[in-house]
Amino acid sequence: MKATRETNGNKSLPNLPLHKFVGVAVRFSLAAFCTSLYGGSLLVWFVGLWLVWNFLAGVVRFLWGCLVFLLAFVSLVAFMVWVLTL
Repeated sequence: MKATRETNGNKSLPNLPLHKFVGVAVRFSLAAFCTSLYGGSLLVWFVGLWLVWNFLAGVVRFLWGCLVFLLAFVSLVAFMVWVLTL
């Protein structure tokens, strides 16, 4: 998603959400820490941490989707059993 720019009076402010900035700052800090501890390139560590983060976020989203589906299915079956026992 592109960060668009908004004009607020005479100032031009970037429209970048704070949580994305914090995420980049945390990954950059971890990359700097790993570079100082294990060596290597700062850019390689940054990209590697970004890839790991995307993979873990995908796994968590998948598990969350499975949990929501199971809860919805169980609640639907429980409702149908309750209606049939009336």
